[in-house]
Amino acid sequence: MKAVGLRLRPDEGAFPGVDRALARAADVTREDLSNLEWLDDGTYLLLYRLRADGREAIETVLESHEEVIEYDVVESATGTFAAFVHVEERPSLSALLALVDEHALLLQQPFSFDPDGVTVTVVGSGDALQGAFADVGEELPVDVEWTGEFEPDRDATLARLTGRQREALQAAYDLGFYETPRAASYEEIGEALGCAPSTANELLRRAEAALVAGVLD
Repeated sequence: MKAVGLRLRPDEGAFPGVDRALARAADVTREDLSNLEWLDDGTYLLLYRLRADGREAIETVLESHEEVIEYDVVESATGTFAAFVHVEERPSLSALLALVDEHALLLQQPFSFDPDGVTVTVVGSGDALQGAFADVGEELPVDVEWTGEFEPDRDATLARLTGRQREALQAAYDLGFYETPRAASYEEIGEALGCAPSTANELLRRAEAALVAGVLD
């Protein structure tokens, strides 16, 4: 069984519909899409993990969106919010999910968000994965971040990280960023990653937040 880490690059870094509405909200941050279920009637059940100034910021987006059938928002002990959202069907998303079903693939959740797009791990046989990639087309830009054997016992906490976040953590660790006293700067990490220091800072901040949430949630 093979596993492939993909980065999807939809317009504005978010999928059309309620996902893009949440992404555009200045006071809401999408941490991950913890669960996605495609129902028989074509609608979707979504479970987001979000950060926001308060529950009202999330509810304002969901209440006003025409595709939302129903929703519920719950605050966790760590200050993040879980948003359960039932939404109408989007043909473009259904086409991708149908492709996954057709090739007998598994989307390993959660899906993680960062400024560069959406990351997801896809699991299946080598032939099935190759067939699916051949059928994707050019409607949604997709980058392959890594490939390897599927590891069913892999720590679920590490699965919260995107490939780029793992790369940033590894670079920071190798450079001595987590030593005492600190032996590396964001400038040096950014140089190792080929990005700006501010981007390195953001990648590490999100990676560290995901790891803490994975331990404490």
